[in-house]
This record gives sequence, C-alpha cells and structure tokens, in this order.
Amino acid sequence: MTTIEPTHVHEILKKHQLTDGMDIVLDLDHSSGPWVHDSRSGDKFLDCFTCYASWPLGYNHPGLNEATFEKELLTVAKANPSNCDLYSSHMATFVDAFATHVSPEGFDHHFWVAGGSLAVENCMKAAFDWKARKLGRTCFHENVNDLMVIHFQHAFHGRSGYTLSVT
Repeated sequence: MTTIEPTHVHEILKKHQLTDGMDIVLDLDHSSGPWVHDSRSGDKFLDCFTCYASWPLGYNHPGLNEATFEKELLTVAKANPSNCDLYSSHMATFVDAFATHVSPEGFDHHFWVAGGSLAVENCMKAAFDWKARKLGRTCFHENVNDLMVIHFQHAFHGRSGYTLSVT
C-alpha cells in the first residue's frame, strides 16, 4: 500500500469526505503524551481535547507499547467480537481488571460500548424502556408523545444520528 505524503493528506481526503477538522496531519508515531506531532509542519501542539476525551492516556503511552499488550490487543482487534453475545478469556481478563482497579465502589455492573455516541444512544434506549415500563406501556402504535428526550439546541455528543444534538 502506498502511503500518502503529509503535504497531500487534506487534498486527498477533500475528494472523498468532509474535511472541516484541524489543519494539521496527525503523526501517530511521533506524537507523545499530551503532545500532537504535525507531520506536515513538524510542529508539536498541546492536545487539550484528547480526541473528545477518548484518549485520556495521551499518545504512545509506554504501557500501551509493551509487546505482550500489543499482541493481545491485535488479537482482539482483528476479531472485534460482539462481546454481548460471545465471551472470551480476553474479555473476562479485562472486565475483572477493570472491576478490581477502576470501578468505584457500588458500581458492580458494566455495559460496554465503543465510544460516546453509542453510550448516549444506549442511555436513551434504557431511559425509554424504563419510562415505558413505569407507564405500563406495551403497545407503541398509539401516541407516544409523552416519551421524549429533552436536549439542547446545537449541542454535541458524538457523531451518530441520535447523538448529534443530545448531550
């Protein structure tokens, strides 16, 4: 596969997608900790948005570069199983470590999704289901105008349809 030179990244992407993002070319190899390296200019920038808080450890954290971890990560990433239906030793190891070292006391149950958009959408579904049960609803062919989400205008949380204006 040919790698596009940094000076042509935005030009190539503009041909196929909206490119209203930042005017830098992220260098994944040379970005480190909280510093984003722009492969086009060679400049480094302090990352104050952490990819919308989805990258809290910074770039190239040493713990993520450990050989055994990289092998395990690649094994799981290549398969990308639907973990709600198929369980693996990899998942059980992660969940046990998360529950032991990260989950606050009293938060014993987890629901795993890949990103903020899916988290918000799943919260909306859980809220709709809870409200419908509370109201004794079983049929949704009738008027459902009392089941709604309050949201802010021009808000943003995610890139999926339901989460574009919900926060």
